Amino acid sequence: METSIFQQYYTIPNKLIDRISISNERGVDVIIPLINTNELFERNLYSFYKQIPINRLLIGDGGCTDRSIEIANKFPRVEVFDHSKCISQGGSIIDLIKNVQTETFIYLHADVFLPGEWYEKMTPKLLEFEWFECPQKITTLIEFWNYKAERSFSGAQMGKKKFFDKFIQTIDDDYLQRNEDIILAELVNEHGGKYGKNEDTFHYHQVMNRRGEKEPNFKSLRIEKETDKEWEIRIFTMQYKGIIKYLDPSKKYLIQGVNNSLMRLQMYDALDIDKTKKWIKITNEKWLPYISLKRNSLKIIIKKIIGKMR
Repeated sequence: METSIFQQYYTIPNKLIDRISISNERGVDVIIPLINTNELFERNLYSFYKQIPINRLLIGDGGCTDRSIEIANKFPRVEVFDHSKCISQGGSIIDLIKNVQTETFIYLHADVFLPGEWYEKMTPKLLEFEWFECPQKITTLIEFWNYKAERSFSGAQMGKKKFFDKFIQTIDDDYLQRNEDIILAELVNEHGGKYGKNEDTFHYHQVMNRRGEKEPNFKSLRIEKETDKEWEIRIFTMQYKGIIKYLDPSKKYLIQGVNNSLMRLQMYDALDIDKTKKWIKITNEKWLPYISLKRNSLKIIIKKIIGKMR
């Protein structure tokens, strides 16, 4: 049976396979800017050293408060750069690139795990591109409360068998599928019983693909982060300013990205239209015809647009 990515994350023992030390390959520098990491960071690093002939691993420490740097320093040929004074990730990335000593280098995120033959399949593209990437396959590992409406929506239930004798004979082998929690709860109520929820405990419910071919696999998941107004204002300001400063409005997705950021800032009343237009004119006036900034209140419209984007 094929080893799943989750088995690779958690069940296979950690073992350092330092590819460059057991091969005759020319090494490459790897850069990783980071501010704290997830619980799989060490496992990710094992995958990096196994898949890549790492000459040096250059870490940009943007101000870690967890064990990320301690974990990284367990590995060979690691150099850590103090980037806690950098204003943005860009400052860290540029400094790391300046310190690269190999002709080719690799930029990785800390929350990435590399599959087998990653390096072998990437390097041929150096003949075709100066800078390239590979697609993402998302693994979702987050824990959150799943509070639904009043309907029953569970995976761990308990009850009295004798009470079920009142209606169990009315249930046929026909239409109970992904609705059994609703039907059982309502039948209990209809026959004079009491259905309820016990919030003194909980169960972990897994969102994963099933083995076999009885049920389709998940295509995608929508993940919603908690909203932090101050953080979002800072991020969306940096996003639109970064694109305008360094790029021209040559592609549709760039224009959409800038205007989406501006709309978010308008929603938070965090955009001075006159100052913004003045900044754009001074920084890269090619963008002015593509910017959508209106003085009248568009909060309701903006909220609807943002709702569709999420």
